Order: sequence, then structure tokens, then C-alpha cells
Amino acid sequence: MGLDSHEPRGRLAVYLRRQYAGSHATKRLASDIDSTPKTAENILNGCWPNSRHWAAIARRFGGDVLEAVFAPEIDATVAKLEAEVRDLERELETKRALARQTARRRAGRASDVAASVDGAAE
Repeated sequence: MGLDSHEPRGRLAVYLRRQYAGSHATKRLASDIDSTPKTAENILNGCWPNSRHWAAIARRFGGDVLEAVFAPEIDATVAKLEAEVRDLERELETKRALARQTARRRAGRASDVAASVDGAAE
């Protein structure tokens, strides 16, 4: 349960098992986050911690645990947003090109009208 490293809880379990490699991992984690050994064992096995225990884990390991657990989620979101920005920039450039083309046509027609008016005045 929860050991799928494609999910945050699985990535957390993998991260913590690496940090607490060796003997007495459950007891050391329990001591560090002020939990029962059963809770620590559940977390090491892939259960998501409650908010108090998660905060203790974040305090203990800081940005490293946040990066290990959430970077894949953030990276996917950033990639999606970057793709959307590229699409919007292409659309914007297409519209700008159309606007330039329309402005040139309008300017051409205005000079044709002015020439015909000047010619009629003579």
C-alpha cells in the first residue's frame, strides 16, 4: 500500500526509508516526529501522515523532503503551463500578423481613395 513512487505518499515512504536506513528505522522516525511506532511504521509503508506528523517531517528534513515528494507534481504542472504559454504566443503572433496585414490593406485603400479624390479635384 502506498509504495507506488508515482504518488506523493509512495515518494515520501521511499525518501524516509532512505533517510532511516539501517536498524530501528521505525523507532527513530517515531522519535523524530513524536508519533507512535505504529504510526511511523505506517508512514514508512506508504500511508500519508496526518498534518502534525507531516509538519514534523517537513521541519526535520526541510526542502529536501518537499523536493523529493512534490517535485514530480510541480514539474508536470510547469511543463503543462509552458506548453500553454507557447500555444498562446503562437496564437498571439498569428493575430498580430493578421492585424499588420489588415493595416497595410487599409493604408493602401486610403491612399487609393486620396488619389482618386485628388484626381477628381483637378
